[in-house]
Amino acid sequence: MSPEPANCPLCGAAAERTRAAPRGYLYLCPGCGAYHISRSALACRQDIPASARSDVRLLRAYGHQPQIEVCRDGVRIVPGRS
Repeated sequence: MSPEPANCPLCGAAAERTRAAPRGYLYLCPGCGAYHISRSALACRQDIPASARSDVRLLRAYGHQPQIEVCRDGVRIVPGRS
């Protein structure tokens, strides 16, 4: 899949997104960096914690590809592939 223009769901900046398996997108944002987000988390965008942007940057600093997903407790940011 080729990247398509989109606004970053974390900071609102112009970004690119690519469909990522199994059900979500890989966002490339100039401010937040690269991260995966599930379609269900995008649908719950208002539930993404205010700390998400700094959490994503911190995980990237440690070499992870952050993933934003929905769990029974709400939206969470977890380390993805290293």
